[in-house]
Amino acid sequence: MKFSVLLMSGLLSITSYYGQCIKGNCHDGFGTNNWENGDSYEGQWKGGNPNGHGEFYWDNGDDYKGTFKDGKMSGYGRYRWKNGDWYKGEWKDGKMTGRGEYYWSKESATLEGNWQDDKITNIETQPSQEVPESK
Repeated sequence: MKFSVLLMSGLLSITSYYGQCIKGNCHDGFGTNNWENGDSYEGQWKGGNPNGHGEFYWDNGDDYKGTFKDGKMSGYGRYRWKNGDWYKGEWKDGKMTGRGEYYWSKESATLEGNWQDDKITNIETQPSQEVPESK
C-alpha cells in the first residue's frame, strides 16, 4: 500500500491573535478567542499566543487538541482533518516531528512511526478501527 501525506502548512501554525477574546484572559492566562474568519481557540495563552494546553477549531472543520508553544503546535496533540483523517503524536514548531500515528479514513489504515518536519521517516503500517473522540 502506498501513502502520501498532503499537508497545508498554513493550517498547522497559529500566529498572534486578531479577533475577539470572548472569555477569560487571551494574553497571559486561560481564555477563549474567536477570529473574524470563524476560527476559535480555547486554552492557555502567553504573550498573546496560544501557549500550553488548548483546543483550536478552524472554520474549515479541522481541529487540534494538544499543546502549543509560542502560537505553534508543539509537544503532544491530535490534529483531525475535516475528511476524517487524523494525526496524533508529537509536534514541534507546528510540524509533525517525533513519534506519531496518522490515520487515513479513505484507506482505513494507520501509519505509525517517526516523523520529521511533516514527513514520515520510519513506517509501521497496520489496520486500525480506532477513531479519536468527536468534537
